[in-house]
Amino acid sequence: MHSNTTRKQMIEEIRGKLGEELINKNIIHCVTSSVSLYKAIDIARYLIKHGANVIPVLSNDAKKLISPYLFEFATGNKPITKITGKIEHVEIFKRYKIDAVLIAPATFNTINKIANGIADTTVTLFASIAISKKIPVVIAPAMHEPMFNNPILIKNIEKLKEENVYFVQPIIEEEKAKIASENDILAKILFAITKKN
Repeated sequence: MHSNTTRKQMIEEIRGKLGEELINKNIIHCVTSSVSLYKAIDIARYLIKHGANVIPVLSNDAKKLISPYLFEFATGNKPITKITGKIEHVEIFKRYKIDAVLIAPATFNTINKIANGIADTTVTLFASIAISKKIPVVIAPAMHEPMFNNPILIKNIEKLKEENVYFVQPIIEEEKAKIASENDILAKILFAITKKN
């Protein structure tokens, strides 16, 4: 086990190694229970390598599939996995100037809930607050292709695009809408942040 100090040092050693576009940027990285969630660690690390401070938020279902400790180890920040009396969803926005909220991967259910103002998970709660605060939300969907083509989802994606929410087009292959590449996700975050400024 690495001590907290060692872990922070390890994060600082990789921060900005690939670029400095996200230096001094705080990104909340929300993770849902899509099959693609194993790629979330790589996405978080990629953002750190471009300078970001990444704060992980895992849905209840996501934390059953992947250890929150992996995200703490990968980002240097303790993941938020539930909302307690400390009202973490309010406290994080007070503690940091949040530049963007990333949901990667995002499931069919999560996108539809956010579009309809349902905030009953850690992820939908953080997204709802970001939307109300006009903080850019970037969503990288990952699901089976028929679900991605569902007309209800398509309508809800269009509805969210009107509310400062940006979507990263998934890779369609093998009848799946697979999560976009790390580089495409980074590009969309940079676009969203720049558009806000």
